[in-house]
Amino acid sequence: MLRHYFGTLEGVEVVAEAADGSQLIERIGEQSPDLVVSEFALSDISGMDLTRKIRRHFPAVGLMFLITTEDPGQVRAALTAGASAFLSRSSEPLELELALRSYAKGQIYISPSVSRKVIERRSRRAEGSGILTRRQREVLRLVGRGKSTKEIAQVLGLSVKTVETHRARMMQTLGLRGINALTHFAVRAGAQASD
Repeated sequence: MLRHYFGTLEGVEVVAEAADGSQLIERIGEQSPDLVVSEFALSDISGMDLTRKIRRHFPAVGLMFLITTEDPGQVRAALTAGASAFLSRSSEPLELELALRSYAKGQIYISPSVSRKVIERRSRRAEGSGILTRRQREVLRLVGRGKSTKEIAQVLGLSVKTVETHRARMMQTLGLRGINALTHFAVRAGAQASD
């Protein structure tokens, strides 16, 4: 069905199809397409691993995923790894065309149903850091006040390494990448707490 639909679009040519992830990687090497359209979860490889492999071996190839679970964590991680678009498996043909046009303009496209779930999850995270341990909340509060790792260690009577571990676990729990993202989250959380 997809092959037929893409074949009706002006300027779009389907150069190959693949049954699984291994065959997909092989076809990319043979055909050098501009864009790959794939299910996110294939029988022999996860979407994240597929994204990483394609980015490592074929960095110029765009990657559009069709997903069924709409897991916000997977979407964010795959976008960070270099995916170009995410559409719900139930997307209408018109939306596929919109995604292709966005890709052609160098833009990232996320289906509204997918982006809504990402935003909802982000909102739930921002509502409360209740999923963090008491010690992690203490570290987060000090991060929000602009304290360095060394200063946080001194205030809480911990080693620098322990503070770094708390910070890393918080970022993993909250789905944040990098200290800047954690700092922004901490500042927002602190502002909300003082409202």
